[in-house]
Amino acid sequence: MSILFALLLAAVVAVLLMYVAQRREHHRDSVRATVLRAQVELLKAAAESPEAARLTVGGRLPADAEPGEVRRHLFLDAQLTAWELQWRIGALSERQLRAHAQALLADEEGRRYWDRARAGRTAVEGEDSKLRAFNGLFDAARPAAAPAGH
Repeated sequence: MSILFALLLAAVVAVLLMYVAQRREHHRDSVRATVLRAQVELLKAAAESPEAARLTVGGRLPADAEPGEVRRHLFLDAQLTAWELQWRIGALSERQLRAHAQALLADEEGRRYWDRARAGRTAVEGEDSKLRAFNGLFDAARPAAAPAGH
């Protein structure tokens, strides 16, 4: 009887530990989603203010970049952030994300944007497997989207 009790207790402890781990992961994902939504709002605000736009793009664009180029960069940043949010919450499948990546990288503007943004995005991946997978899909789409000779 004591062996059965010990096994039952071990099972309850295991279930509780799994529950705590799942709750922690859910909380982390919820916080990330909130931060991504805030980031999109900041990017929208930056698109309306030339001063904020310059601060937002920082060193990712040349200092003499035209306002239109800055706005396009901010738009693509907001689009990528929205896709990342959808990816995180499960509203975007891998197949759909791959299609978005291929579409973004199909033209020169999208490839220039990804080339500028990639280093900053991969620098913050850390232990975030979802962000690594997200960025990896764009990396994988990059060569396929580039025209021959590039």
